[in-house]
Amino acid sequence: MKTQKHMTRSNTLLITLLITFMGVTGCGGSDDDGDFNNTDCNNWSEQYLAQANAYSNASNAYATDPTLANCQNYKTAGLNFIEALEDVIDCVPNANRQGFLDDIEQYKDQINATDCN
Repeated sequence: MKTQKHMTRSNTLLITLLITFMGVTGCGGSDDDGDFNNTDCNNWSEQYLAQANAYSNASNAYATDPTLANCQNYKTAGLNFIEALEDVIDCVPNANRQGFLDDIEQYKDQINATDCN
């Protein structure tokens, strides 16, 4: 089933992005170590987790009931999640930033390629 295969790939990418982001930002340590362009990285997870949850819910709804409305909600939630990740990019260490941006672009392309027709 095309929708289910796409949903599995999208959920895998979502999990990969979350793990990657948590791994490159880390926890603890000084925020003044010069490796971050710190804009408000003390609560970075709060800045994107709500969008990640909304995207996960939309993905599950679309996988369960692949209607036009659910597809459009899935795409919108996915793009909102991408935007939330882009909003916290300054929390990603400089050494990991380009790889993270590349992953986001790949993910955005995948979401935009979803055909709701």
